[in-house]
Amino acid sequence: MLTEGGELFGFGHITRCLSIGKYFTEFGMVVDFIIDGDDSVSPILEDQSFVLMEWLNNRSVLQTLEDSSFILIDSLRVTNDQIKDLQKLDAEIIYIDDDEKRRNVLDRGFVIDWTVLAEEKKHFLPKKKGVTYLLGSKYTPIREPFKTNHRKIISKKIKTVFVSFGGSDVRDLTPIVLLTLSKKFPHLKKNVVIGLGSTNIDNVKLCQDKNTTLVVNASAEKMSKLMQESDIAISSGGQTLYELVSVGLPTIAILLVENARDDTEGWSEVGAIDYIGSYDDQNLMNKLVKSVKELEEQNNRREMQTAANQFIGVNGGRLIVDAILKC
Repeated sequence: MLTEGGELFGFGHITRCLSIGKYFTEFGMVVDFIIDGDDSVSPILEDQSFVLMEWLNNRSVLQTLEDSSFILIDSLRVTNDQIKDLQKLDAEIIYIDDDEKRRNVLDRGFVIDWTVLAEEKKHFLPKKKGVTYLLGSKYTPIREPFKTNHRKIISKKIKTVFVSFGGSDVRDLTPIVLLTLSKKFPHLKKNVVIGLGSTNIDNVKLCQDKNTTLVVNASAEKMSKLMQESDIAISSGGQTLYELVSVGLPTIAILLVENARDDTEGWSEVGAIDYIGSYDDQNLMNKLVKSVKELEEQNNRREMQTAANQFIGVNGGRLIVDAILKC
């Protein structure tokens, strides 16, 4: 697995690679991670074998990978030339090509894009004969706790809000969201998850009130439990958004980075979330208050959950590995 993550880039690429790698190990394969990142990734990888290497700027990685049977690439920063160099190795290349560029640079191997409605878009034309395309949200790799704990009950009233802006909260949104919720909805409980990559923990603590529970570096099991205990979520795009959709938790989404736009707009298009705009929208907090008030209507939350269930898969990692090994 060639990927990236840490304080600067968050941890979503690593967690989704873990979800895929799990199924390769079930077939007796050894899965190793090479990560361009920092030490903050260590708690996420637990017992997984990995090395930290600036592989994006180091051609020696080609020698490291010479004996690999499969090479999975999940990186926003990898260049087309680097992908082509990796393709020269005697290994099957699996490229997660789900950012806004949709490069379609591989001449052989596997291209994965699990963005909702990806199978209906015209991103990968012309399709290449030597490439297998695995497209659509049924291929979403979901971590185990989010697969086994589907939310089945939409409560009559909103009592608890789940808040998370990824592993690093790159736009420092958590404090202003907490202040807005405390002012406009003082009765609501708030489950707030802060990632290890966040540099604004002290600011968040200053905005904490008696109804706020802060959790730093939550495990997948803890994240799933907090989602189950909540009635709505406020979150950004990325892997957390897919996990919220898989749990069926009605979500208000805010765009933090451009490469999450297709995911966010796609889930909004099918009605699974309420996308209220970008982090730099000057009217964002007013839109947030309006959305929370609209979701106080139980039927609105039920409709969002129903839409989510129609488009999210729970065995995406297995589907990916099964399709690859069949080929």
